[in-house]
Amino acid sequence: MSRFLAALLILACATPTWAGADGIDEVVVVGPSWEGFTNRDGTGLYHEILGKLFALYGIKVVRQYVPSERAYDLVREGRADFMTCHDRVEPPLVLAKNAMYENQFHVFFSRVRFPDWKGQQSMLGSTVVWRIGYYDIRNFQVPFRVKEVKSGAAALGMVVLGRADFYVDDESFIRDSLSKTTLQFDMSEFRIEPVGSRQYMPVFAISERGAKVMDLYDRGMRRLYESGELQRIFAKWNQPLPHYDFAGEGE
Repeated sequence: MSRFLAALLILACATPTWAGADGIDEVVVVGPSWEGFTNRDGTGLYHEILGKLFALYGIKVVRQYVPSERAYDLVREGRADFMTCHDRVEPPLVLAKNAMYENQFHVFFSRVRFPDWKGQQSMLGSTVVWRIGYYDIRNFQVPFRVKEVKSGAAALGMVVLGRADFYVDDESFIRDSLSKTTLQFDMSEFRIEPVGSRQYMPVFAISERGAKVMDLYDRGMRRLYESGELQRIFAKWNQPLPHYDFAGEGE
């Protein structure tokens, strides 16, 4: 082998994995702190996925903990690269292709007021409460009245006090709200039931930088999946692996 070819080989081997990252050396990610997903100590499902993913490009991930509505604003204004996570957005925001989470969502309600549970049909014409920005009437197939509140504990309290019929949330968040409420009531008089499912994707701005970072994210998710690392992360955090369109390709 000539010295020239040997030099090229050494250069190729030394080329870092982030050479195609368009000069991006840091991404700012915003959103609330969710137990098991975005713990403030830097652990959690989302933290671990994003840390491993952007490490593929040598990109540092900076996390800012803010309420969901504030997170949307920061992404729209270009002051953050993306937020975690949601299932629906409107322009000038856009969702990534690949989900970070997929799960059922549930309702908390009085078994006394609704003794014959028939799924979403039981919610027809009722009053339903959820946290601001967390759900959308389009997540359901029946019409009802919507109220939004700032916290899960507040939503749960509205059902307990008879000011709303159903509180919608992920089951883990409902149980977290149960642990935080100061209201005294008999849990045997209430039920938690699955009512739908959805995927949650990072939310980006429709911009040149947004498109670049989103492409890095989507390509990185595929690389983590193909290496088996993504499956290991979901198993570690006891969460179901979302469905991915690229799953099974090339097998």
